[in-house]
Amino acid sequence: MKILLPYHPTYGLLLLLLLNLGKLFAQAPANLTSDVSLTAPTETDFGPYGFFSSTSQIVAAFNKARRAEETQLGLAANSLGNLTLPSSYATLSDNQRALYLINAERTARAGINYGSGSVLGKPLEGIETNLDNTAQNWANYLYNNNLFTHTIPGSDPFQRVADTYATNCVQRNGSGQYTMGRSENIYYACGGSATYAVEQAIFSWLYRDSGSSWGHREAVLIQNVDASGHTGYVDDRGATGNEGFLGMGVTTGSSYTACGSNPVRLVVLNIADPSSDASCAFSLESNPLPVSLLFWKGTADEKTVKLEWATTWEKNADYFLIQRSTDLKVFDNVGKVQSKGTTQETQAYTFVDETPALGHNYYRLVQTDLDGSRETSRIISIYRPANDLSDRLTVYPNPVESNAPFRLLLPEKSSVDVRLYNLLGFEIPINLSRANDQELILQPTYALPFGLYSLVIVKEGQQQQTQLLVK
Repeated sequence: MKILLPYHPTYGLLLLLLLNLGKLFAQAPANLTSDVSLTAPTETDFGPYGFFSSTSQIVAAFNKARRAEETQLGLAANSLGNLTLPSSYATLSDNQRALYLINAERTARAGINYGSGSVLGKPLEGIETNLDNTAQNWANYLYNNNLFTHTIPGSDPFQRVADTYATNCVQRNGSGQYTMGRSENIYYACGGSATYAVEQAIFSWLYRDSGSSWGHREAVLIQNVDASGHTGYVDDRGATGNEGFLGMGVTTGSSYTACGSNPVRLVVLNIADPSSDASCAFSLESNPLPVSLLFWKGTADEKTVKLEWATTWEKNADYFLIQRSTDLKVFDNVGKVQSKGTTQETQAYTFVDETPALGHNYYRLVQTDLDGSRETSRIISIYRPANDLSDRLTVYPNPVESNAPFRLLLPEKSSVDVRLYNLLGFEIPINLSRANDQELILQPTYALPFGLYSLVIVKEGQQQQTQLLVK
């Protein structure tokens, strides 16, 4: 039985509003359903709290949290990739580490669909000196006055951020109101190491924020909007794809009432959306890393995987190594692309992997500086589905170099008889090995002359044939 409802124009407007909100929410990742628990001593010194004392603990904790997010929110396994830290990470300042870690978390979600469209995943432009002073001043105020609050009479987070800049230097609406829907996170912990206080705070905001309805997580990951629909950044300043300023304040001490006899670690984060007004002078702290990676992604087609990435600036950069794995344990070099060296302009790069495996391929970039130092990107997973070979065979690369191996795709792991013939009908001896359940690697025992060859496959009495061009 059908039930007919009377039509009212409001219904159509409501539906349109909901559809538009769905598109907006798609620009930021969804919130978790429960906190992520860690286990000492692998991920923290004192479980379940996040007192990190080494970079290895930080990596283990954030990667465990990414796996937990994938499970909680029904994302594909390893779709958020793995956090890696540059070798110089421990020597960086609190500000530099916070910027690196937050941008790694923001870009890890680029292109991920949480159910209503792809996340933008844009990184923050950088630490801005004036905003950093605002954050530090508030951290000092909280410590000196034994407070833990966003608001006191005459001061709130939005006002403090807006007052950091001239009126025309932050995004405002027609009524002159500052439009950013998030502005500040605060955190404190009693005891533990102060070395990685910003990492403790960032982990708490992202992965242990259920008691605050995930508002802190939304502030860290906010894009054009956050997961609750609050207004986010307008990408109209600086290099395309970078959004917004970051300020970090850190205060430690031993006379904070809430911690009793234990030392306190107070961390304040402020974010701001600058305007594109050319008259505004901002002061961005220099970044010690050789490149600023804007995005890193890949797409698979029938035979290859196309990898794409871009940098917003480079300093003394030499080249990128493209590495691939099928098990997340062993990574092999599959390509090398030269960097631009030193540039303040956005640079785009592409690389095509001609021989990806069937199933999951895991890729990472290893950026090498002119002095030999290296920085490894997050890992991305590209799935290459198996082809239906009932109608035709797929051999690649085709054409192939005279002394190079080539591959044969199979619909499933099975026993086959493979033979290679020249146009005169003479069989060419080949060595055969299995790359994985659905791919065979074929290597002629000697360099083949230019020309067409015939590849014959026999499986369960059925014979199929295709041609191979040697160039």
